[in-house]
Amino acid sequence: MREKITKIIKIDFIRFSIVGGLGFLINLILLTLLHRQLGVDIFLAQLISAEIALFSNFLLHNHWTYAHHKVDKSKTNLLIKFHLTSWPAILGSTLMVGLFEKLAHFGNLLSLSISSVIILGWNFFWSKYFVWKDVNINKIEGDIE
Repeated sequence: MREKITKIIKIDFIRFSIVGGLGFLINLILLTLLHRQLGVDIFLAQLISAEIALFSNFLLHNHWTYAHHKVDKSKTNLLIKFHLTSWPAILGSTLMVGLFEKLAHFGNLLSLSISSVIILGWNFFWSKYFVWKDVNINKIEGDIE
């Protein structure tokens, strides 16, 4: 049973990372467009870009990453929980991107890359074990003991 859980975690993490990579690209493209092309302040540009990427991540996680999880929540409840757990990371990422750009003079790509790596673990933990927590996981864990 331990191998089964390890396999599930690995598959979920791989899918989570693929979706996160797509969200990263959406965020980067919109951040660059808003900040560099349209002159929107870096903090506001990152907040807008991150929210759009977050919503696309929610849709992909719900329909692909965690589609095999049996959850007892409505889509509205999932969306609210996803936002509540993701927004601390978005605010942290926004702060990091702004500070990296303004203080360290890093570009969008480097700033967003560093902040994304830092918040990856936070986002995976909350999405897997809180938002899309599989109601069958307690049964699987009980079988191991």
